Amino acid sequence: MNHKELYSNLTIQLRARLPRASIAQVRNQALMSLALAHSPNCHLATLATQLPIPGQRENLVQRIRRWLDRQVVAQHRCYRPLVRHLFAHWPGAEVNLVMDRTDLERRWSLLMLSVAFRHRALPLAWRLLPFGATDAETQIGLLNQVQPCLAPVQKVRITFYGDCEFRAVEVQRYCQQKQWHWQVGVKSDTLFRQGTDDWQPLRSISISHGERRYLQGVTLTRQHAFGPVNLIADWTTDEDFPRYVALDQPADRHAWRRGRKRFWIEPSFRDWKSYGFDLEATKLIHDHRLHALLLAMATTTLWMVHVGQWVVQTGRRSLLEALHKCDYSIFRLGRDYTCRSQVMDWPLPIGFTVS
Repeated sequence: MNHKELYSNLTIQLRARLPRASIAQVRNQALMSLALAHSPNCHLATLATQLPIPGQRENLVQRIRRWLDRQVVAQHRCYRPLVRHLFAHWPGAEVNLVMDRTDLERRWSLLMLSVAFRHRALPLAWRLLPFGATDAETQIGLLNQVQPCLAPVQKVRITFYGDCEFRAVEVQRYCQQKQWHWQVGVKSDTLFRQGTDDWQPLRSISISHGERRYLQGVTLTRQHAFGPVNLIADWTTDEDFPRYVALDQPADRHAWRRGRKRFWIEPSFRDWKSYGFDLEATKLIHDHRLHALLLAMATTTLWMVHVGQWVVQTGRRSLLEALHKCDYSIFRLGRDYTCRSQVMDWPLPIGFTVS
């Protein structure tokens, strides 16, 4: 399948999934996703060379800029329907939501809500904010964006994971109201108590290097007296200080192992910022242009993960890496296969779901 055929099929697939987007918007989103799938970075001049349409490079760069400037490039119209489609076909009996923040050249902070899948995190919604930490109101706003998309999976187990930045009691109460489970990091100076004991900081818990402790039925913060919740105090051998996690489920080694899924978002950020799209190579400084580019990157990520899973399921993994290693992520498998398929004339699926 050549670039023009791929562009045509990708446009058809996106048109079927994005009913509120104009045909021009769908075509440009397909063009950007196709370019991102094949380009070594997301510098506009490099992306322009991957567009399957005629024109001088400077003219193609201007076309990309015009699309990035369009105010209609919005998540609710051009991406959220893909999230609903993803969950309408979601496999398994649980959904693990992961929230985290990454910084872009000390200018912007990207707050991302994702769903954990095979040691990666698939983007669901995001906010581009001025550089710095986020607050509970912003975090809950992002959860509210995605919550309606979860209707097809309301009968499965939904768990929210986050690090210390997302420890606010308001976030935990939100999860409680939605009947979600949660597991969030808490700081060592957070006050807690068991029963009628005195309030004391988490760092007062007696724990040795290399040890892990589980506490059940504690109350958090003197201000909110929120509880009962459970705690995991974990001091791994490669850390200088213990980490503390609050959760609504019983604190045990199974909960600790499930909590490792919150780290799956970090390699996904690397997919966007270094190996995959090299986001910081764009040199874009205007937030509305970055918003549109992030939307195209999210669309491409869903597609590449879909391709990567198909590569594994159809026995094509050996075309890309030695089977005794199998250390490529599902995103990298999808992206490498997509690039090679154009040279080798391999079949290439188009989709935005996982199974």
